[in-house]
Amino acid sequence: MKRGIFIVVILVLLSISMVAFGASNTNPASPITIYMVPKFTGAPYFTACEQGALQAVKELDELGLPIKFYYMGPSTANTEDEIKTITSIIALHPDAILYSSNDAQALIPVLKQAKAAGIKVVGFDSDVADPSARDLFINQVNFTTLAKTLIDLVAQNVGPDAGIAILSADPNAANQNAWIAAMKAYMAQAYPKMHIVTIQYGGDLPGPSYQDSQTIINTYYPQAKALVAITSVAFPMAAQAVLDAGLSGKMYVVGLATPNDMKKYFQLGVVKEDVLWNPVDLGYLALYAANDLVRGMMISDINGTEYIGGGKLGFYAVGPNNVVLLGKPFIFTAQNVNQFNF
Repeated sequence: MKRGIFIVVILVLLSISMVAFGASNTNPASPITIYMVPKFTGAPYFTACEQGALQAVKELDELGLPIKFYYMGPSTANTEDEIKTITSIIALHPDAILYSSNDAQALIPVLKQAKAAGIKVVGFDSDVADPSARDLFINQVNFTTLAKTLIDLVAQNVGPDAGIAILSADPNAANQNAWIAAMKAYMAQAYPKMHIVTIQYGGDLPGPSYQDSQTIINTYYPQAKALVAITSVAFPMAAQAVLDAGLSGKMYVVGLATPNDMKKYFQLGVVKEDVLWNPVDLGYLALYAANDLVRGMMISDINGTEYIGGGKLGFYAVGPNNVVLLGKPFIFTAQNVNQFNF
């Protein structure tokens, strides 16, 4: 939707909100406070999410909808530290919290505590297992579509009977576990001879991810001729391990990472494809969703479906379990990767 049309729609919705929610404690035109809590701050992927959120803050401010925005979280992937961060934020009584969960189970109580305190809770990137613990989840990609994309690339590059090693984050990471389950289901349907040889967990940390990649190479190659690294930390570490082992062009390595982290490995011929979505758009849409929730600007009951306004991205339907789907995965290649800068 063109920006001018969207601004008109926002102003109309703001007028409606001022009437429909006039009794609320939140004046739609007053500043609101939103905290973004990533899994950890030390990753370009989450920095890109922050950039998107800041873009949304700037646009909404220009529309007369000011936001006080804060970005904070653990410096490395650590569930206990993330819980402590969210607990400290709750004590500050913000209007909304955006989170990406390190652990699908462990964050449920603290998120429910935030909701009980009247704080709007929006997940992005990685959800929790209980949808009642949050108001919305912005899902970056359909699990089945992502699984199909990755497995099809393995089949095209290694063969339909390939042995696969998976390098994941944490055994309790909700999004990675959902992707793995979807990959298994799609393999059984489309490539019944393809099989997973091992799954390793690098904890979304560079050192352990590199070491686990070496373990995969030293222990499971050539039984596993494909290494699928499904975190933005794991993929560049897996590519580096393949490079260091002298297996470029022999062991197929694919995964999920920001293009800037993978440009080196495209140039060196270690990597042929990098699958991702735009994390800038993910952070941008999550911020707009939180704004809509806090200000009472959700668009409801259009053919029985609720929508959020996503700024320049347009409108997004709220699906089952209050999940909003950002879009389809994108495949970066040596031919297009230099067109992107995040």
